[in-house]
Amino acid sequence: MTTFYPAMPYKAFAQRWRHVVGAVLLSVAIPACTTRSVMNFNRFDGRTDQAAAAQFQQDDAICKGEVAKAQAMAAPIYMGHSLADAMEAGMLEGQRTNALRQIMVGCMAQRGYSVTMVTVPS
Repeated sequence: MTTFYPAMPYKAFAQRWRHVVGAVLLSVAIPACTTRSVMNFNRFDGRTDQAAAAQFQQDDAICKGEVAKAQAMAAPIYMGHSLADAMEAGMLEGQRTNALRQIMVGCMAQRGYSVTMVTVPS
């Protein structure tokens, strides 16, 4: 048995096509407008010579290791099966990210750096 599908009127097709194209363009444009924050570290003493750059690389590696150690010791965050569990997991992940950021800032401050948060486009 053959099923007959009536032809879609042109006007309805054109209207749906515009909605699809609009949704695709919107989904591409929204992420382009987002920004993210990055940490910019500056020395308290203002030195910018070659030795200071080498010291920064060493201090940065040490502090990133401290952050990685703290992250490895953290308990896993489970998403659960409900929307409420997923929202709670997202909030916990945000709190953990802030705590790890504070570990990095504190470690770099102990080594003589100040932090400036810089907003950059993604």
